[in-house]
Amino acid sequence: MKENTEKRSCSRGGSRPGCGRKPGEKTRPVRLPEWLLDALEDIDDPRHCIVKACIEHYGIEPPRKKESHD
Repeated sequence: MKENTEKRSCSRGGSRPGCGRKPGEKTRPVRLPEWLLDALEDIDDPRHCIVKACIEHYGIEPPRKKESHD
C-alpha cells in the first residue's frame, strides 16, 4: 500500500511528470525596477501593460495563429 502513495505523492523533490517547461521552450527573463512593476500593477497585469505599450508605441504586432485546415 505504501508503494501507491509514494507514486502519487509529491513530497519528494525532483522532477515529476507533467511539471516544468516543455522541451525546447526557452524563456528570456527581464528584470524590471520595483517602482515600475508597482506602477504597472496599479493599472493592470504588468505583462498585459507591457504588451499593450509595445504594440501602441513600437507597432509590434503579435503573430497571428495559423488557421487549421479541417
